[in-house]
Order: sequence, then structure tokens, then C-alpha cells
Amino acid sequence: MSEPRTTTLEEERHQQSIMKHRRRPVVLGILLMLVLSSTPIQASSHDEVSLTISTHWMIDGNGKLLNAYMLTFADNGTYVFDTTINHERNETSLDVATSVEWGFDDGHRTALLELNTTLVWADELSVSVTVTDHNGESLPSPITVERSFMVGTWNQPMADHEVMMSTSWSLDQSYANEEGDQFFMLEFDGQGWQQRIGDTLESWELGNGTFRQIENAGATETDLSLTLTKLWKNETLVAGILTDQLFDARGHGLLNLTTNEDGLITVIQANVSQAMLNRSMSGDHIEERLSLEATGMLNLSDQEEENSTLNIDGELSVFFLEYHDVDGVRVFQHSQFEAMADFVLIEDGTRLDVSLDGFSSLERWEDGVRVEQLEELYGSGTFGFEDQDDNASLQINGSILDLHTKVVNGSTMIDDLHVDGVMTGDVQGTFGVLRGIEITGEQANATGEIFLVNVIHQDSWFNITGVNGGNFFDGAGVGATHNETWEYQTVNADWDNRTVRLVWRETTAGDQSEGDELPERSPIQSNATAPEAEDSLGDLTVGRETGLMPIPMESMDSMVLNGQEGLQLTVVAGDVSIEPRDGHNFTVIEWVGTYGDSSGNAIGSIVVEGPLMGLVSSVERSFSIPYGDSDEVAEFMETQLLERVISPDIVTADENSPPTVVSLSIKEGLVIGESGSTAHLIAHVEDSEWNVESVLVDLSPLGGGILALNDRGLDGDSTIGDDDYTASFFVPGLEVGLIQINLTASDSFGAITTASSDVEVLNYAPRLTRVEIAPSTLMRGQSLVINAEAYDGHGVASMQLDLREYGSLLYDLEQSEGTWAGMFAMPDGMTPGIQSLLLISTDDRGATSQHRVWTPVDGVVGHPVFGPHYVDTSSIIPIEVTILNDRPTVMAPNLNIEKDGISQVSYSVQVNDPDGLERVQIDMGVYSAIGETSWVMMHDDGINGGDQVAGDGNFTAMLSIRTGTPIGNHEVQIRALDIFGELNTSSAVVTLAVPTTDSGSTSGLSNAVLTVLGGGVLLAAGIVLFFMARGRDGEDGEDDRFGMQ
Repeated sequence: MSEPRTTTLEEERHQQSIMKHRRRPVVLGILLMLVLSSTPIQASSHDEVSLTISTHWMIDGNGKLLNAYMLTFADNGTYVFDTTINHERNETSLDVATSVEWGFDDGHRTALLELNTTLVWADELSVSVTVTDHNGESLPSPITVERSFMVGTWNQPMADHEVMMSTSWSLDQSYANEEGDQFFMLEFDGQGWQQRIGDTLESWELGNGTFRQIENAGATETDLSLTLTKLWKNETLVAGILTDQLFDARGHGLLNLTTNEDGLITVIQANVSQAMLNRSMSGDHIEERLSLEATGMLNLSDQEEENSTLNIDGELSVFFLEYHDVDGVRVFQHSQFEAMADFVLIEDGTRLDVSLDGFSSLERWEDGVRVEQLEELYGSGTFGFEDQDDNASLQINGSILDLHTKVVNGSTMIDDLHVDGVMTGDVQGTFGVLRGIEITGEQANATGEIFLVNVIHQDSWFNITGVNGGNFFDGAGVGATHNETWEYQTVNADWDNRTVRLVWRETTAGDQSEGDELPERSPIQSNATAPEAEDSLGDLTVGRETGLMPIPMESMDSMVLNGQEGLQLTVVAGDVSIEPRDGHNFTVIEWVGTYGDSSGNAIGSIVVEGPLMGLVSSVERSFSIPYGDSDEVAEFMETQLLERVISPDIVTADENSPPTVVSLSIKEGLVIGESGSTAHLIAHVEDSEWNVESVLVDLSPLGGGILALNDRGLDGDSTIGDDDYTASFFVPGLEVGLIQINLTASDSFGAITTASSDVEVLNYAPRLTRVEIAPSTLMRGQSLVINAEAYDGHGVASMQLDLREYGSLLYDLEQSEGTWAGMFAMPDGMTPGIQSLLLISTDDRGATSQHRVWTPVDGVVGHPVFGPHYVDTSSIIPIEVTILNDRPTVMAPNLNIEKDGISQVSYSVQVNDPDGLERVQIDMGVYSAIGETSWVMMHDDGINGGDQVAGDGNFTAMLSIRTGTPIGNHEVQIRALDIFGELNTSSAVVTLAVPTTDSGSTSGLSNAVLTVLGGGVLLAAGIVLFFMARGRDGEDGEDDRFGMQ
């Protein structure tokens, strides 16, 4: 049984008084009440003596949030006051110590009251200040001001609720690092939804916005501008702390990517058809995902050198980028593009035109490992060259018949080139190049290390057929030059100095030369560089200010909201006003706040009445958020308004109606006094607005206090939310009969309904606290002594021992100095074994109790919680005696029998046992019938064994008298076994005598003669049988001596 929670009657009356003062019939009344919410409870003749109690939850020099209160008096006089402070946490009062620091502010005396306790969400505090002296004079009537509140979390009403907000915000994050300028801008405009269940607050925001990101990484600048058609934000706060956040944005827009590598400028202008940005935070874990799909235009240009231009214009058919960062580490990236382009190179009279029919790139990384890669380029083109020398000219025109390179997963697979051309003008001739991979195999470098290489064979020729002037080609004349090279190039395309061997052969004008070289420092091995997450770019989780606040908040309150790291806001409460929202007229307090060291500010209003107390009604924020290692800042601006209230239905006092008490009863029907039972009070309380805040019952008529009932499945409540408010209770005193108790039901607006009902308290009968029995083991008919003690708050009137169940009587015990005693004989109706004794006690009011057990009391009767009459019955001892078993009684008489030719004689014994007999047996000895065992059953059924009367205790068996039974005294044995297995034996003498005859009688033969004659007959019969058997043996042969045939 859980201990009921009680508060004092004075506390309840005070709470009711506060609730009544907070109700308002009209808006003007509400304003007046809130402005004067800290007015004295007791009026004073010193009109100038007054004070207000305001929170002063500031941060001390150690970064600790103070639990302090500013007392502001009406003037700058001197005051003497007493304080009473109650600080409860989880229904337990904390030990509170205070210190006072006097001060002065704007013409008013102040006193800073600092408590030694800390503030925790859901704590309940009451601060009461009683002024006794003013300016050295004692007040004729002390002035008392009290303030009670609960510690809540900013913008999180304690009551369950569901509201919708409109929100507009922007995040501007710009900075510069060694890579260049970085820019991140996100704007949002939409609707928000907030729901609280218990201490968990969920908020969702859905709308649209814009996204702009400019990222410089080395030689590459990426400018992404998106229109966000859907922007989703979800936050979870537990006890005011942001624990989870999800941000998801989807839209379309433009992507400009510019790369400058040694003067080669690459520009990609793409239309983003699909874009997704997802950022999630759970505890300290942050993830970010980005996905882009686009098509567009591609341009590469190089104009660094004079008279030299390079231009590539193409169409980007596929552009795809996706990455996934986890806690600042890029665990996945996939980039892919496919394009077609025209390549134009103009340099010193040379022009190269190439059409790239295919230009593809793909790279995929997972956990820092490149798992897929492709680079492929193929196309064809033309080129031309013109030169002048000594009034001579030369024109060269050529065709690129095949241009194809391909790298797959870092390995070169294709390296093809086929060029043909002609020379015209003053020099005529032809030239060409044919290049391709001839074979793939192994080759040692200059140090002897073996590498996998592609042998790239290039065949080039240069044939001059005519010269008409000029000094072209270093004055070369007519003739042919033929060069062949075999370049042993490592397959890995990520390495540098990849040629490990070079074989060449040259033929010029009939002269030949050749060579075989192993270049030094070849190859230089290097791995592809894994992509990295860009530190701090958009890597910022933005929450809103949060921290502890008093609920309700009052004017002049000040506090520091320090629950969100890096977002500390100092709030000062201002005036009370009315704000209409969604058809409700909310009573709010206007407030202003400063972020950190004046890095931003906020203004707004917060609800101070009804179930939405603590909810921000409107707010405008503007602040800078520091982040990164270089003290960068992000600018955040937001406007937020309360738009709709979904639940609860009633949120202001004007809309509220008081609760209705339908019934008040005891679930068990009654309760036993003297803490004899735990019962459950059930009050059925209905409220059309579902905002019942407390249901309290005054149990002082039953010797208790104020009892709080609940509808949350606690303390005996069977169903949550069924409007049956329940609590367990007991009656610690001596109250008996129908007693009236009073109930008070109040809602969140302070509307109160009272009711009363009679409860039946039953008189608790005496409780046995000590029983002594001596002896505790005895036989029936023996006597024992009983000493017993009993407790009853009304007094014990009598004690009795009830032996009627054993066929005896009801006996009284005598009382002497608190002990009830008596001596009693155990009746024959008791069966052997452990038997229970029944004691009956009656108190002075007639309550009777039957006891077969007693409760040992450790020390004295009573309990600090359950009252002075409580007897703990959790340990019990049975009231028992052990009855020993008696053996059966056997009366076996002797018997004289005359052997006068009779064959059977009945023999009876008297056997008795109060518990019942299992069996009675006799060993007849010489009187046993032929074939009988030694022990045979004797009967008392009026049928068997010659028994005459059933159940009379006489057990009978038939003695067998045969001719050969000898004359004389013969002993028979009797044994009797009861139903508990107890055995008793006895014996008797049965005398067989010669029958008495007349002395003159000669008729018949004497016994001796008959005996002789009988013996002779038997002998003769035996001899005859013997010889008859031998005669058959002679006739039938030896094999049948014994007549077996």
C-alpha cells in the first residue's frame, strides 16, 4: 500500500484563496488582478508599506543559476521581515537556508533573498514574507505577501497542449577561411505545430523558403541557389533541452560551378531539377545529406598566354551529386556527369577543332574508399597551321580520326589517337600519328621493382616530298622520318611519372637510331584523395532560447534562460496586456531579452493565465551565433506568432466553467477504523473543458489531513482519464459510524466546486497481540492454561475459548492486569494431531472478532504514519495445540468350551477407540480353521464372524473345534489398530474340556476303543493301496511304477 500524500488544511484554503483572486469576470478585472497579484493578504493601516516578490534567477560568477528573489518595497525606508519558504521536489520538502542582501533601486528599498537550493523543472515553491517593522516602528498588523509557483521551462506550458504557430526565420552564415569566402543563407516561411505530452515537447514546422550556398574549396567555387518548395523542421525537447532536430528541404534552382586550375577555367551552369538537403541532430550526433540532379551547359577556357586561347563549349546532359556527412566526416559521395562538347584551341596561328561526342566522369566513395570510378573521352576533329619564312609559306591541315581515352576504377583501359595530315605551300608532304595500347604486362623500373604496365605503341611519320623555299623544319630537305616508341606506362592513372621504361626507334633519311631507357624516380605512387566534409559550412544547429521560468510569470520577474548552449537570453518581464489569438483573449506579460553579451535581442509576450501559462504568444528574435574555431558568427532572425489553439478547448477564464462533482463514495463500501483497513475514495468529477487541476478531500473529521485524488492510474485509480478521481486512505483514530467529509474540486482557472458525503467507518474488533498455551501438547481429557492479550482502542470487554466444534462448550477467560487467562480440559471430540483453538474477543462497543491466529507486537502498539492504534498484522502465529493419540482398549474374556462334538464356537472381545478402528484381528492358535492364516479379522457388523449386533463394540470371530483339537488350555491373541495407526494387543485363554457325562452309561464305544479301531482301519487301507500299486507295476512294466500312464 502506497502512503497517501497529504497537505495541510491551511495550505488548501490558501490555494483556494489564490485561485479565487485569479478569476476574472471581465478583462478589466483580470488586468487589475495581475497588476496587484502580489498585494498583501492582510490589509494594513500603513498604506505606504507594501512589497512585491520577483524572481531574480541570474547567473553568478561561477556560472551557476541562482535561486534568488528580489523583494521591492514601497519606499526607501528600513524594514524588518520574516520569511517562510517551502521548496518541494517530487513531493519532498527540501531543507532551505536563506541569505539577505539589502539594496536600493529607483527610490525603493530592495532585499535580495538568495536560497541555498537549486532549481529543477517541476519543483514547487512558495515564498511568504511578513513585514513586522517599518522605519524602526512595529506595525500594528504585520503585512504578509505570498507568492506560489511551479518551476517550468520557457515556452513549454506544464499542461498538455497542442497549438499552431506561424514562423518566419532566416539564417545567414558567412565567413572566410584559407580556401576563400564561404556563404550560407537559409530563409523559411511557414506554419509550426507544437504538442506537449508529459515532459516531452514535439514541434514541427512546414513551409517554403530559399537556400543559397557559396563554397570555395581550393580552385573551385560552387554557387548553389535553390527555391525550396518544401521545408520541414522537427524538434524534440525533453524537460526543456533540445535532444533531437531534423531539417529537410527539397526544391529546385541553379548551380554554378567554376574551377580555375593553372589558368584553365571550367564553368558549369546547370538547372537543378531536384535538390534535397537533410540535416539531423540527435544528442551530439549530427548528420547531413545533399542530393542534386541537374542539366546545363559546360564551358572551359584558357587565355593566360598571349595569342593563345582554349575554349570548350558543351551540353551537360547528366549532372548528379550526392553526399552524406556524419559528425563532420564524409562517409559517402557520388558525383557523375555526362556531356558533349566542342573543343577549340588557337595558339600562334594554330587552330585545333575537336568534337567530343562523349565526355563522362563518375566517382563514388564510401567510408573514404573509392568503390567506383570512370573517366572517358572520345571524339574527332581537325587542325590547321600556317607559317611564313623568307617569302615562303607553309600550310598544314590534319584530321583527328580517333581520339579515345578511358580510365576505369583508376586503371587506364584505352589510350587511342589517330591523326593524318598534309603539308602544302612551299613545302609539300604528309604526316601522321597512330597510338594505342599494344599489351598489358609486368615491367621493372630503374630500381628493379615490378609494376603492372600498359605498353603504349606510338607510330609517327613525317614525309617531305617537295621543298620550294623557306627554312622550315630546321632546313630539312626532301625525305622521310619514321619514329616508333614503346612507352611502358603504369596502369594506375592516379600516379605521377607513370613511364617506367621507354623504347624508341627512329629512321631519318636512311639513318637509324634506337634506345631503351629506364627513367629515374618513376613511378611516383599516390592515391586518389577522398572527399572531405567542409568544416563549419552550414554546420550549425540552431535552436531557440530555453531555460527555467516561474509559472505563472509576473511583472518585474527576471531570469536567465541558459538551457540552450551558446544561446543565453536574459529576460525581464514587463506589463500585463491582452492579446487576441484565434478567437481567445489571452492575458500575457510583455518581456524583453538580451542574448549573451549584447549579441542580439528579443521582444515578445508570454501567456500567464490558464493551461497555456508559459507559452510564448509572440516573439521577434535577432542574434548572432558563434561557431567554429575562428570565432565566426551566424546571423539568425525570426518572427513567431501563436495562430491556432487545437487543445485544450478552454484556455481563458472567460470561457471556463467550474467542475461538477457527480458522486463521492468509498470503493469498498466502508472503512475500518484504527487503521484496520485501507479504503479508496472515488470522486466522479466532470468538467466540460477537461481542465480539472485538483480534487482534494478534507479528512480531518476522520483524523487525517488534506488528501489529493488523482485520475492518472496511481494510488488505486483503476483507469486513466475516466473522470473517477481516486486515492487510498485509512482512519487512524477511533471514529465510528457515518461521518461527513468535504471535497473541493478546482480547475486550472481556479474555479472551485465543493461537495460533501457520508462515509461509514466500521468499529475495528480487538486484535490478539499475545497468546501462551501450556502445555501445548497433551491428551484428550487433560487440561491446559491459556494466557492471552488483546488490543482495542475502545477497550477489550471479554475473551472466550470456543470448543463447541469439538463437542464441548464456550468458556470465558478471566482478565487480570491486561491478561486474559483460563484452564480448560481438552474434549474427547478432538482428534489426534495439531488442532486449532478459536478465541473470541469483544470490545467495549460490541465489535467481536474470532481469532485462530495472533499477531506478535514488536514493542508498543502504534505507527508514525498509520496512527496510535495500528497493529501490524503482516506476521501471524496460529493458535494451536497438539493432541496425542490413545490406543484402542481391548477387553478379551477367557472362555471355557466342552468338546461335545460341535465344530465352531463364537468368541467376542470388547474393543473401543474414540477416533475409530481400522481393524481388530485374532490369532486363534489351535482353534484356527484348516487353511486359515494366523491372524483373521474379527467383525462388529452383525453379520460376519458370528457377530450378533452391529456397532456395539463387540468384535466376534468363530473358533474352530476339530476332533483332533487337544483338550486343555489354549491361548488366543487379539490385536486392535485405530485409524491413526496406534496398535494395542491382548490375549485370552480358551479352555477345551471333556464334556461332562453320566457314570453308569455303557452304550456305545469308548473313545479309546474308537481310536484304536480307527487307527487299524487306516493302517489296513494303506497296506491294500500299496500292494495294488505294485501289482499294476508288474503288469504294465517298469516305466509305470508310479501310475504315471
